[in-house]
Amino acid sequence: LFMASHICETIIWKAFSPTTINTGRGTEFEGACLAFFHLIFVRSNKFHAIREALLRRNLPNLTNLAATLLIFVLCIYMQGWRVNLTVKYQRSRGLERPYPIKLFYTSNMPIIL
Repeated sequence: LFMASHICETIIWKAFSPTTINTGRGTEFEGACLAFFHLIFVRSNKFHAIREALLRRNLPNLTNLAATLLIFVLCIYMQGWRVNLTVKYQRSRGLERPYPIKLFYTSNMPIIL
């Protein structure tokens, strides 16, 4: 539980951190979402502002955030998948029943991610 809360805190902090950092190009926000809106309003060339927000090198960027959210949603979706194994009983001939098992073993989800 503590590991999951720490991971969630890190993701939220890197997305919405209000801390400002003075880079060579000027003052930028550390959080990816705040930096996106800040760059859109401050920069005159909007295309370069969007590109910079998506691909910042030394700070969290929107591409990292989108990849994290995509993997998280994909793992949650695949956690619901079940595979039905057909079980044949030896004592009663011809009796077959499906036995559902989970495709992913996800009891330690924060460790896996």
